This record gives sequence, C-alpha cells and structure tokens, in this order.
Amino acid sequence: MDMLHRAVLRTARLELRPLRADDSNFVIASVGRLMVSRYLSVVPHPYGRADFDRFAQIASPGLHWMIEAAEGPAGLISLAPRLGFWIAPERQGQGYATEAARAVLEAHFADGHEKSVESGYFADNRASAAVHRALGFRTTSVVNEMCSALGQPRALLRQRLDRDTWLRQCLAAPTSRFAAHPAAYNQGPA
Repeated sequence: MDMLHRAVLRTARLELRPLRADDSNFVIASVGRLMVSRYLSVVPHPYGRADFDRFAQIASPGLHWMIEAAEGPAGLISLAPRLGFWIAPERQGQGYATEAARAVLEAHFADGHEKSVESGYFADNRASAAVHRALGFRTTSVVNEMCSALGQPRALLRQRLDRDTWLRQCLAAPTSRFAAHPAAYNQGPA
C-alpha cells in the first residue's frame, strides 16, 4: 500500500490527517512564531496567510499530516522531501513529535520498498535531536543550510534511518503506544 492510502494514521493519542483550510489559523499562529520557524529551514518569518496558502497547495495526503491530539492540533509532520516536523510551543514536551514520527515511519517502511529516510535538524535544536535519537536516526554529515526565518545559513545535522535499523528497533522494543493504524481517507468535506 502506498503512502496516499495512509493519508490518515492513528496512534494511541494522536490522529495524523491531511491538512485542511481550517488549519490555517493554527499553522500561521504556530510557525509564525520565531521560536518555531528558527528551527525550520524553509519556513519564512513572518509567516502569513499567503505562506499557508502556498503550502496548502503542495501539501499531499500521505506525505504531509496535521498532528491532532485530544486537545486539538499539535503540529505538522511531513515526509516530503525528507522527514520534518514541528510542534506548537504549547504542545511541546508531551512526546507528540516522537509518537507521530513513529507512526509515519511505520507506515513508510511497512511495504519493504523504502530502504531509508532522510531527515535533519539545526545543531541548537535539542528537542529535535532527542526525537531523532529516540527514532534511531544516525548523523551522516553536518552542512550549512539556509534558515529562511533567520535569513542565514546554520549548521544542520543530516540524518538517516535505514529500514533494517528501524525493524531491529521495533522488534527490540515493541509498544502499542506507537502502533499506527491506517484509516481510510475520506475525500469529502471534513
């Protein structure tokens, strides 16, 4: 099953679903804060409605997901072109990024066709570093990458997770908390 058929993923605490037009206020308010956008390479600061509209046009079900918790939207996660995520400051520290990423990676590696996933984080982003370590990613290089929000290049630790490492990790520590359950994608109004 390809990722389009995994447009909605569920974990014990989260639903990962396609981006909707009514997510605009949350996304703009969240990534519009420099404390979030400074850790993202392509997100400008300030971030406004036109930026959201451009992103919404390219956000593909099965490659981009809103992270929805019981208390409402928590952030966004993507596999295009590499694994990336952000969590709104008021939702940070609850393990949502790790849980959402585990669900996405489980779906990504489920069919056996995908051999690895690329990712990365800016060197001063300790929270993202912890998520990547927990998921089994390994640093492959350190490069200078432009941070649009700050308008300057920053040290980025490129990461890779291969399928074999992922499977060994899953077998060593199975847990139902992170089990993803693909749901049918309803293309009608939400």
